Parts: sequence; structure tokens; C-alpha cells
Amino acid sequence: MSGASTIVQRPIVFDVTHVVSRLSTLASTGIDRVDLAYASHFVRPGAMAAGLHYGLRRPHLLSVDQAREMVALSGSVWSEAGDAYGAALSAVLKWLAAPPDPNLRKPGRHMPRPAASGRSRRLQQLRGRVLDNRQLSVPARAIYLNVAQHLFEYPKFFEWLKRRDDLCNVFMLHDLLPLDYPEFFSPANLGIFRRRLSTAFLHASAFIVSTRAVKRRLEEELHRQGSRPRPVHVQPFPSPLEGSGRASQADTVWRGHPYFLMLGTIEPRKNHLLLLHAWRELVAENPRAPRLVMVGARGWETEQVADLLDRSAALSPHILELSGVSSADLVDLLRGARALLMPSFDEGYGLPLVEALSIGTPVVASDIAVFREVTQERATFLSPLNGEAWRDIVRRMTADEDYAAAKRAEAGRFEPPVWSGYFEEVDRFLAGL
Repeated sequence: MSGASTIVQRPIVFDVTHVVSRLSTLASTGIDRVDLAYASHFVRPGAMAAGLHYGLRRPHLLSVDQAREMVALSGSVWSEAGDAYGAALSAVLKWLAAPPDPNLRKPGRHMPRPAASGRSRRLQQLRGRVLDNRQLSVPARAIYLNVAQHLFEYPKFFEWLKRRDDLCNVFMLHDLLPLDYPEFFSPANLGIFRRRLSTAFLHASAFIVSTRAVKRRLEEELHRQGSRPRPVHVQPFPSPLEGSGRASQADTVWRGHPYFLMLGTIEPRKNHLLLLHAWRELVAENPRAPRLVMVGARGWETEQVADLLDRSAALSPHILELSGVSSADLVDLLRGARALLMPSFDEGYGLPLVEALSIGTPVVASDIAVFREVTQERATFLSPLNGEAWRDIVRRMTADEDYAAAKRAEAGRFEPPVWSGYFEEVDRFLAGL
């Protein structure tokens, strides 16, 4: 995903704990893919001094070769999963292409898991070798880079940083939304976030964020807590789906029954309920209304959404819920959709918007500052409270082919960030610390 760069001069120690922890997860999230992109960039020859994996008393260090093997294993797990899921996607696309019919057999909401390979045994072998690396040490004046906030709620893992004041600790923060919207997070998750933020504020020498909006909010919070200011680098994420496509079947779907896509964990902040109510009205006025595909696992406080998904006979032929979707399958689903719909109340970035626009799929999104920034204004913006407006835009993008084509042309003018340029700027920032 990244090009070669020789800008960074200080030794880099990259934390691979999150990448390794996700090896048992066959379908990757956006954060997983960003973490893997970073890991892949820094395991290049000459770019990293060592890898690091948490330990209770001290970190376990990996040689560059060992880190490279672990990162390659992580990437192969997700690509293998994509190959195995191909047949399941064919059934999904066939169902989507057909007109809504209560008698049409509907795909299950969980994509099937491919059979386990020898990756668990390989991972155990790699971990065993790591435990023998007692001769390795974190180089003097190194940059410790952590982009996933994995287990930041357990400060014990980071006690070793207090003994290394020669290090420059760089942490990525994706957002501070739990502080601003506690009503959208469980009390337990809010507590976890506060502990994570405390760990980051205690140890960070600098931060990396993805939007100017998050940078402003981070600097406000540092000031509010009386914490010293730190350098903050802003760099918008490219699409983590870059290079994930296969020979697509989605063109067939585009000529079949229209559908729209929503991507993200089902939780109150994502505002799935607004779209489901809009779809009830669309279906009531037209039994051949377009479909809505909701990609994402069910999160917390999903009872109202779950009731509609599980019990509404009227919605069932029109709504498809999917979880465990591989990157390659997601590319195909995005290519065939009339638009990606994202009515979130707020976000720290909005990777699905970039993923959609990068392959030319139109976006309809909440009218919030971070979405205008991320999409380069190449989207249609609506209030996340105005269900009637969302219903109307779906109706128009379905019925008016000229309007739908104009929205595709608008999406095509989006200038996608690319990983090579992204990491050139990150390397330059790290070199200046």
C-alpha cells in the first residue's frame, strides 16, 4: 500500500500488538486495515528498527524479519478470507439483482467463515521465537509508534515508557466522540475510552489524526485537562480497500434491481433507525422500492433496529443485513450500489465515505463538518434528523437515471488520497520530531 521512503532518520519501533490480535478475525474493519497499512509500510527494509508486542512486565521485541512475517500473515488471512467468501457473495448479488419477493430465499446475515488453515500454528511458532528475543532492546532515541490504541485502558502495559525518557512516543487518535456524545456509548465503553485517553495523554510526545476537526478537538481537550500541548499531524486516510478488488460481478447488479449501501457497526450513533423508517415509507408506497444493504455487526443498544430487522415482514424483502464481509466483497458491493448512505450523528473520519468515493460510488452523508472535509464536498449532505429528505433522495436516485448518473460523475471528481503520498507526509512528520 505504500511506496519506499527514506525520510525518517530516527529508529522506528512499531507496535504490532493490534495487528497480531486480529489474526483470528477473518473479516477486517477499517481500523484493522489502516493498522495493517502502517505495519506494512514500516516493516520495509531500512524503515524499522524493531517490532513490539505487549508484555506484562516488559514489551516483547521482534526482529524486523519476525515483524515482517507477522504482518504478512495478517494480510494473508484477510486475502484468503476474501477468496473463500467469493461464492457466498455470488448468492448475495443474485438476491440483490432480483426484484423484491417475500418468497425469494434471502441470504443469511453472517457471511460464512472459511475453514481454518495453518495460520494458528504459524502464529504460535512466531510468538515462540519472539519470547527468545531477550537480546533485543529498544534503540536509544527511537520513535515508538502505536496507531491502534489497543489495550490503552490497561496502563500497566505502558509502564516501561516511564523508564525511557529518551523515546519519542507517537500515538494515533481516531476521535474523542465518547467525551462529546456519551449518550451514544455504554458506560463501560465510556470508562474504557477515558482510561485510553489518559494513557495517551500521559505518554505521547506527538499525535497523528486524520482530520482537522479531530485535531481541533484534541487540542481543546489537552488544554481543558491542563496537559501540555503536543505536535499534532493531520493526514486524511486513503481508502483501506485500495487493491482489494477482484473481477467484479457488481456491474450485473447495477443493471438489476437498485440497492443502496450503509456501512458501519449497528449502534445508535450511526443512525440506522432513520433509514429503516425511511424505507418503511418507501416500501409502503411502492412494493418494488430499492433495497438497503446494511454491512456491519450489531453493537450495543440495537433493540429497536433489531426488532425491525428481525420482525418486519414488510421490510424483509428489501433489507439485507450482512456481517463478516471481506474487503474484496465490500468493493463489489460498493461498486454496484446506487449510493453509500451515512446518516451518522458524528464521526472522527468516515472511512466508508472515502472507500466509496475512491471507486466512484456516490455518497449521501450527514451534513457535519468532518464529512464535508473528508469528501472534498463531493457528496450530497442532509441533516441526520430529516428522515423525509433521506427518503426523497433515495427515491430520486432510483427513479431519475440522469440524476443518478450526475451523482456518479460528481463522485468521479473525488481525488482519492493514496498510501504512497500519505506515508511520505507521515515520514516527514516523524523525521521532524
